[in-house]
Formats: sequence, structure tokens, C-alpha cells
Amino acid sequence: MRAGRAGLGLVAAVLMALPATAQDATGTDIPAPDIPAIATPPILPNSTIASPGEAIDSAPILTLDQEVLYLTSVWGLRAQARLEAEGEEVAAENDRLTQLLSSEEARLTEQRSTLPAAEFRDLAENFDIRATRIRRERAQAVQALNAWAEADRAAFFRAARPMMGQLMQDRGAVAVLDGRTILVSLDAIDVTEQLVAVLNERIGDGEGVVPLPEPPPSNDAP
Repeated sequence: MRAGRAGLGLVAAVLMALPATAQDATGTDIPAPDIPAIATPPILPNSTIASPGEAIDSAPILTLDQEVLYLTSVWGLRAQARLEAEGEEVAAENDRLTQLLSSEEARLTEQRSTLPAAEFRDLAENFDIRATRIRRERAQAVQALNAWAEADRAAFFRAARPMMGQLMQDRGAVAVLDGRTILVSLDAIDVTEQLVAVLNERIGDGEGVVPLPEPPPSNDAP
């Protein structure tokens, strides 16, 4: 998915900010690193794709909408559903870890007035190290999911390219252009819908072509 575009509402930015780390005896905080959000699919643009029956037999130039091609194919629909499901799991784990670290920090705060300074400092430093590690692992989980989404999309277009070339030859065209870069064109030369049908039949939903990343280890121990 391409970062920076408006989302379909399938996956929200799931990584919540984890709590600030406990202060040591000197009152110094360890700042939380910036953590990226899961990339979201772009909004489908309004399209005036001609039905296959309206397509002309031949044209020197054909057009297609790459976003519609991907997001309406069974491959793209499968990828979006999987991204949503995985994103929800990441969000749930982030919520759990947020509550876990918040509870630990509250306990440390309560102990601060009753523990010797050196002992509290050791506990606070251990907490800070663990909290930092958890933040890093959660950031890596989001980055791995984003990388998977990009790799899966790239695999789709690699698989689609031979069919694009064959369709271009069948229609007597010399080029296939992205219709979003063209100011004016005939709907009849847009082959997006026709190509979606071909790809659905010949390459299917692409399940397993790009394996999902392994989830990071669960962090339960204080």
C-alpha cells in the first residue's frame, strides 16, 4: 500500500503510544521513539470504466487504472482483508502491552517513596529497558506488515504483466497507460474491468505467494 493516501477505513493506525517510562532517581525520562502506523489502502476513485461489451476491438493506446485493477481483483480483496485482520491483531496486542506497562509503572510509582534510592533506580532502569524493547518490537511488527503489503502488491503486478502484454497485443495496441495520468480519453479504450476478469481467472487471489511475516514474541513477563 502506498503511504500517505487516504484509507478505505479497513485498517486504522493501530499502534497506540505506549506509556512513558518510569523515572529513575534522578527524574530523567527515556523518551519513546516514534512508531509508524500501518499503511492503509487508498480510496477507490470514481471510475467510468466501459463494460466489456462497449470496448472497441483495436486502439493504438489502451488505458487502465492500477488502483482499481488491484483493489477490485480477488487478489487485492484478499490482501486487504488479510491486512485488516492482521492490523486488528497488532492493535489488540498493543492495547494489552499498554495496559501491562501502565500497571507496572503505577506499581513503581507507589514503591518510590518506600524503597531505597539505589533499589528504586535499579527497578526503574530495568523497566525502562524492557519498555524500550517492547516499543522497538512493536515498531518492527508494523514495519513488517507494511513491507508484506508492499511485497504482495508488487507480486500482483508482476503476475499481471504478461496478461497486460497479451491483452495489448490482442487489441493491436502499442502501449498501456495509467488512465489517471491522461487528461482526456475514450472510456472504450479502458481495459481495467476486462483485465480484472482475466486476472481473477488466471492468477486467482495470490494466497501464499508472499508469506506473512512471523509475529514478534509475546512480552508477558515483568
